[in-house]
Amino acid sequence: MTIAQIKIHHFRNIDFADITPSPEFNFIIGNNGSGKTSFLEAIYMLGHGRAFRHQVSSRIIQHHQSELILFSKLINANLQSHSIGLSKTRDGKNKIRIDNDDGYRLTDLAKLLPLQLITPEGFDLLTGGPKYRRAFIDWGCFHHYPEFIGLWNNLRRLLKQRNALLKQASSYQQLLPWDKELIPIAHRVSEIRADYLAQIKPDIINTCAEFLPEYQLDCQFYQGWNSEQNYGELLAEQFIRDHTVNYTTIGPHKAELRLKVNNIPVEDLFSRGQLKLLLCALRLAQGEFYARHKQQPCLYLIDDFASELDSIKRNLFAKRLKSMHSQVFITAVDRAQINEMISENDKIFYVKSGTISL
Repeated sequence: MTIAQIKIHHFRNIDFADITPSPEFNFIIGNNGSGKTSFLEAIYMLGHGRAFRHQVSSRIIQHHQSELILFSKLINANLQSHSIGLSKTRDGKNKIRIDNDDGYRLTDLAKLLPLQLITPEGFDLLTGGPKYRRAFIDWGCFHHYPEFIGLWNNLRRLLKQRNALLKQASSYQQLLPWDKELIPIAHRVSEIRADYLAQIKPDIINTCAEFLPEYQLDCQFYQGWNSEQNYGELLAEQFIRDHTVNYTTIGPHKAELRLKVNNIPVEDLFSRGQLKLLLCALRLAQGEFYARHKQQPCLYLIDDFASELDSIKRNLFAKRLKSMHSQVFITAVDRAQINEMISENDKIFYVKSGTISL
């Protein structure tokens, strides 16, 4: 899916913009604070329903405005077009419209506009808690397994109810009705995650070998409890501990993707530049896997492209992106940082004080 047009109203410091991007590479040049990252965030919000820097509505809706409005025309690999729109008010309410019809959910937007995001803050995928790596796994599960989103929503509901009950339960028997429903869902969610990672693992290993040839990466999936033990029995055994902390301490909500080299976690071994390369490799691998199985590329948003990467690695990354025929949006402070990457069909936009121009 590519963006043929995007309109932005009252988003951060962008009062209004009407942009017709290239279906290939789009470079957004501007000083820090000019609004170039806000432009990326507007696109991201169309696919996720939230910004990636701040999620509080009052911080992304322009001052003195009651709501923000985003609109886009999309074209898929079969040249079919869709129109999507999203408005968000200061109290956090979303209104979603697809092809001029209301009543859609954020998941419907996410299916239409699959995005890969690379930002300077994206190191959380490698150095942050397990939730960031679960999100990486679940992005793929959402797009490749239709049943996953329903299972995931039920899992969240059951865990929330179970945690609330833990605060007042006096025996494990009171939790049994919830656990009888939770256990099969937990197993299915874990099966889907494990299957997805088993399929994408060769892409991850091969892409990382190209970006970091001096290292042999190992990636392993941990489902959130010992796979050799019965989950139902473990929940019963953990009751006293869970009751003490008022929280379910084992399960798929504790799943993890463990990335290591020679049994050393990458965050303890790699430099910041190497972590950036690994981050790019993971996003590329996931995007390429999606494109191969869905027969259409996903879209890439890359903020501060030159950060932590030398010219050789930037060109390697750009070459891989161009070979995928993905639509790409890249921000940079200086045109000199991206000159070697510009092709005939690419577009360059300049941003100054929230105004975007060619």
